Amino acid sequence: MKALAKQMIARSARVPLLGRLYRVLYHVHRISGAVYHASLPRPVAQESDLDAELARLSLSDLSVRHGPFAGMRYPSARSFGSTLLPKLIGSYEQELHPVIAALGADYSAIVDIGCAEGYYAVGMALRNPGAHVYAFDTNADAQRQCLATARENGVESRVTVAGLCDADTLRRLPLGPHALVICDCEGYERQLLDDRMAEHLRDHDLIVETHDFIDIEISTAIKRALAGTHDLTSIYSTDDIQKALTTTYPETAALPLEQRRLALREGRPCIMEWVVARSRG
Repeated sequence: MKALAKQMIARSARVPLLGRLYRVLYHVHRISGAVYHASLPRPVAQESDLDAELARLSLSDLSVRHGPFAGMRYPSARSFGSTLLPKLIGSYEQELHPVIAALGADYSAIVDIGCAEGYYAVGMALRNPGAHVYAFDTNADAQRQCLATARENGVESRVTVAGLCDADTLRRLPLGPHALVICDCEGYERQLLDDRMAEHLRDHDLIVETHDFIDIEISTAIKRALAGTHDLTSIYSTDDIQKALTTTYPETAALPLEQRRLALREGRPCIMEWVVARSRG
């Protein structure tokens, strides 16, 4: 029966309209699976109470301890789309720490597409006191939390928060002479950052997290689009197990290995790639 169904689908897929429909349904299936994976609850120290875990790690004041955003404060113990403890420890996406340091702190504007609760939007506002930050997220709760994080850190006058950032929105932003675009938008980056957008952003830098587990061609397409206007570098994420085995912070040094893994874990579905694009201008 299954073989017969496959034959029928294969034959009907030769009809152009049905073939396009099947491809759309296939991508919807892949994206919905990825969204489901991201929405699964992520245990913290074997489901222990979060307040107790924050106290045990000396993170109760909700300030970031290490990394490029050390000193940034969270208004409440909430994180959207990723785990909270790595952000407060400062280990979150530590693979990018040298990149952020090398980029400098004199951007005319910062754009954060997929800002969540404001880790990068507010962190980069603190590092770039002359820049206005445009932060976008399709989750209304994340938008409110990003504004709260901006207020907590005294940069609310320089942070504008909105919903979807499509190509028209990005083109209308007043980026100034040299801006930074940070993009983490769950696969939408392939649609957003095409050849025309690369030309529009030729004077600006980008950090793009690519989501090849949603569509394996995303990173290839992004690099192809940006290669003519920017110098590209690829940075790859570290597996949670390797991070626990090789990384220690004062807050996690005394933890048993499994508890250290839980404290540092980011829960990525695979090794992921960031494309760092530096303007040639």
